[in-house]
Amino acid sequence: MVVQPLLSIVELSEKRKRLILPFVECTKNVFSMMLNWETELIGIFSTEKFMSKYDCSGLIGVSGALRGTIVVSVDQDVAFAAAEAFLGNKPATIDEEVVDMVGELTNMIAGAGKDRIGIPGILLGLPTVISGRGHSVWFDHGAHVEILQFSSPHGPLTVEIGVRGL
Repeated sequence: MVVQPLLSIVELSEKRKRLILPFVECTKNVFSMMLNWETELIGIFSTEKFMSKYDCSGLIGVSGALRGTIVVSVDQDVAFAAAEAFLGNKPATIDEEVVDMVGELTNMIAGAGKDRIGIPGILLGLPTVISGRGHSVWFDHGAHVEILQFSSPHGPLTVEIGVRGL
């Protein structure tokens, strides 16, 4: 796996900013509005393959003008705290309600990010959620993958954007 160094937004090319900035803004907005959590972007890096350090990932396929996958990956503590904020009770395991909540967060971030990119003809699929520590997500061959690392009051999370066509 080739990982390019951690970057700040200032160091990014205009092309990368066009892809990344909408998802930074949308991630912060979704967590703020839906959970009343402040998230902070703590790093950006590029890779060819994503291997999650976390327990639960929501995936949405992208087609049309861009092709690829958007992934929102959270640690179990983040998933449980978010489920508690949504549902009022803290789950003991990654169950159907936690999976639904991760899928909904993924859907909100991906949908808002797609709209903010401003490229007509981008289509999104329905979210799919996978769980299990250390799971791997393989992006389309030739996809450019940006990984946005965030901190939250309940732990870290990432938003990975792996697309072709930009």
